[in-house]
Amino acid sequence: MVREERKEREFQTRRTEILEQAEKIFAARGYHNVTMAEIASASGFSTGSLYQYFTGKENLYSTMICDKLDLMYRRVRDQVKKAEGIEGKIEAIISAHFLFVEENTDFCRLFLPGENTIISEVMLSMREKMIADYRQHLIFIENILKVGTKNGYLRNLPVDALARALFGLIRTTAIDWMIKPATKKMTMQKDFILEIFLRGVKQNEK
Repeated sequence: MVREERKEREFQTRRTEILEQAEKIFAARGYHNVTMAEIASASGFSTGSLYQYFTGKENLYSTMICDKLDLMYRRVRDQVKKAEGIEGKIEAIISAHFLFVEENTDFCRLFLPGENTIISEVMLSMREKMIADYRQHLIFIENILKVGTKNGYLRNLPVDALARALFGLIRTTAIDWMIKPATKKMTMQKDFILEIFLRGVKQNEK
């Protein structure tokens, strides 16, 4: 039993090392310009050994994408769980997303150039999972906002639209930050996004 557990830990450690190296190479060169041999060399494995962990490049790529997005969603939920009050939880949603992008900029840039145009059963399965996970994440945000509308802290607006609006602000800010030369940390824009989402841009009447 102990031996099996040790072997499993070693397997997961090596798998993680491969995914980390693959992420750097895919981010630098794009999916189409990378070979399994190059990933194996960067990871310190033979090409044959790589196939013990992944069935091929598509499987490796889709695993890398899904694992990293799962990590992002977990981090957001963990930060929200620690936050108090509706505004605190909304702030945690914004901060956790921004911090993830700052810490994983190369990974997030994979979604900018339209690299995900590969059509195959593996890639279609990845996209279906990404869409399903994204919808679940929006529902998670909706449930938080629903509490705010019920207790009167937020206006009684459709929470699905509110969730999409909040996530849209987060996503647009992240894309803009990645495209332009990043002179400031994206987390510095958290208060601005929070202000726009909660209070809007209309000047209060005197």
